[in-house]
Amino acid sequence: MSEGGSTDAIVARLVGDGRWRRVAFDGPTIASVEEIDDSTAVSEGDDWIAPAFWDIQTNGRLGVSFSDPTLTAEQVREIVLAQDEIGSARICPTLITAPADDMRHGVATIAAACEADPGVAHRVVGIHLEGPFLSPDDGYRGAHPIEAIRDPDWDLFRSLQDASGGRVVLLTLAPERPGAIELIEKVSHSGVVVAIGHSAADPETIRRAVDAGARLSTHLGNGIVASLPRHPNPIWTQAACDGLTASLIADGHHLDDDVLRVLVRAKTPDRVVLVSDASPLAGLPPGAYGRWAVEPSGRVVVAGTPYLAGANRALTEGVDRLIRAVGLPPAEAIACASIHPARLLGKPGPTIAPGRPADLIRFRLGAGGRFELVETLVFGRRTPASPESLVSRPPAA
Repeated sequence: MSEGGSTDAIVARLVGDGRWRRVAFDGPTIASVEEIDDSTAVSEGDDWIAPAFWDIQTNGRLGVSFSDPTLTAEQVREIVLAQDEIGSARICPTLITAPADDMRHGVATIAAACEADPGVAHRVVGIHLEGPFLSPDDGYRGAHPIEAIRDPDWDLFRSLQDASGGRVVLLTLAPERPGAIELIEKVSHSGVVVAIGHSAADPETIRRAVDAGARLSTHLGNGIVASLPRHPNPIWTQAACDGLTASLIADGHHLDDDVLRVLVRAKTPDRVVLVSDASPLAGLPPGAYGRWAVEPSGRVVVAGTPYLAGANRALTEGVDRLIRAVGLPPAEAIACASIHPARLLGKPGPTIAPGRPADLIRFRLGAGGRFELVETLVFGRRTPASPESLVSRPPAA
């Protein structure tokens, strides 16, 4: 079926039940969802619709970082609106470890961009602080500058939250740092989700962090040294903990297919959140860019080291890998990039229903179930998929 040229409606199969729907829009809102009686078999050319993605960890793109001390509100606007091309309707701009004044500048600039543009305000679900309370050790620290890493500090966190206008919704920290458990309790009680990440914590400390209120493992399996004891180690403890959801970077570089399958099975799909961890270099060609570099394979690394420094693939890649490498149904794979992150942050789950924001993706399932994004609607505004959203991997064996 096709749209018949309509600019205010989409006719497609609804992910989940696979039945045809006609979804009509009234500006930024879904006006109606009508089921269409059609018993034709599913084919590769069919259009499908689903809620648009929520990406709770994106550091920037096209050479601009949310952590840049010279960040401008216009740059924030450009990065945020560009997410429409890759399927994301809501994002958490993510600041990595930096000097306190630079972090305050970043969150205040994001706040200013939201206040100046309702479209930006809608797309920014909140700010993610990935640091500065992380492990200083090589491997665990990843791309975070050691000179700016510091012990947990409630006053610093409050100053960042105040500068953001209350927009910080997620804090990643290392629970083994002095004062971390107390900070987890305070931050959790303030309504902000706390995540464990870039951490060398032992199993008992991880369990104490969860008891104190930690609810997420940030990019589980990454932000950690290359060689670990067989057991116990921080990956096994977090994978086994039912109190922790796990965010995963399923871009083909951070986790291979075997590890991805094991982690999804350990957490169960219901406790998995896909993140892009998009680097400021996302969308740029291979080359050296100051202290970071994009390898010919597409890996983003700290220049001259094997340490990954974010990613450059859209969430479309992760959804595709959950479908084809892990074997999840498309509805479950897409939920890991939409419903689950919204639920983690305590926000209403995105859904395609009358009266809800017109935020959805139109996609196709090609040969072998290959996920192919066609377009994204955010507040009813249509944006065709960009080449950056194309799935790069060959079909899983």
